[in-house]
Amino acid sequence: MKDMAQTERQIFILLLLSENKRGYTINDIHASLEKWDVIVDKKTIMRDIDSLSGICFISEEERCGKTYYTADKFRLRDITFTSPELISLAFLLELLKPYQYMTMGKTSQELIHKLLDNTTNLNREFIKHFTGLVTINTNDYISDSLNPEIENKLQEAIRNKSKVRIIYHSFAGDEDTIRVIQPYELMINDGALSVVGYCELRNDIRDFRVSRIRALTSLEETFTVPEAYHQNKDRNKFIHLSGNVTEQIIIAFDKPTAKYIMEYEFDLADEIIETEDGITFMRNTAVTDELIRWILQYGPGARVLNPAHLKDKIRQELSKSLNQYLT
Repeated sequence: MKDMAQTERQIFILLLLSENKRGYTINDIHASLEKWDVIVDKKTIMRDIDSLSGICFISEEERCGKTYYTADKFRLRDITFTSPELISLAFLLELLKPYQYMTMGKTSQELIHKLLDNTTNLNREFIKHFTGLVTINTNDYISDSLNPEIENKLQEAIRNKSKVRIIYHSFAGDEDTIRVIQPYELMINDGALSVVGYCELRNDIRDFRVSRIRALTSLEETFTVPEAYHQNKDRNKFIHLSGNVTEQIIIAFDKPTAKYIMEYEFDLADEIIETEDGITFMRNTAVTDELIRWILQYGPGARVLNPAHLKDKIRQELSKSLNQYLT
């Protein structure tokens, strides 16, 4: 059960009442809060609405023997921004450019423009002037072809903690599989939108690239996100791929390579120890093809110290590469 403060709960109710002209009953509000594991009684919700009525216009309408509550949407008028705030808005618009293919990215852009539409013409001209003066490297972003309906259904399933059935095209197997997943969160990984959740087919937490989901059906069955998920979600994964069996990976990098690792790949390690010859890189993760490719890219600058079977895999891959040039 979430420990939601009164103020936070009232903001939730106000946002809920302002999003639908049809309105919501007390039962509707109660059910929406329960979906977020917020357990309060209906009398408390009534007191919240009474409290909100003192600062916002909340209307009541009787229909078919039920009372429906609605609230006027928030309005923004004549907003004043400082120069640093305007520069930040222009920066955010630049950051969002690669994500225009996502519903979330497009909506985020529209939200910023809505803010600018309610400010002065001078501020809008300032934004136009600043746009283009900051360039963001987008090499890591991927312009996936996303189905907005699937993206929206995933957002709804995550919000309601409801399971979904998907037809997923596997990258490794190059085939479609039917899976039931418990979607925990959406994640942008190297520019590609993914949904992370428990896969009932593999009995493991997996990442699913949204552009590879061929079809999605929402299910009535719900789930609970494990308490430890957010604490441990990245520990079994190396960049993109994860595995069930984790072990301590120890790699020695020479000085030239260590300089690069410390600058760009430092966050991939659990621990890094400086040595006379460079650094010792340690990480508890699964041995995957991705990990092997990552090590091989550093050539003689990387030497696996542990585990022994990873050393063998590296030797095998190097032998295959050598044989390519001997024939």
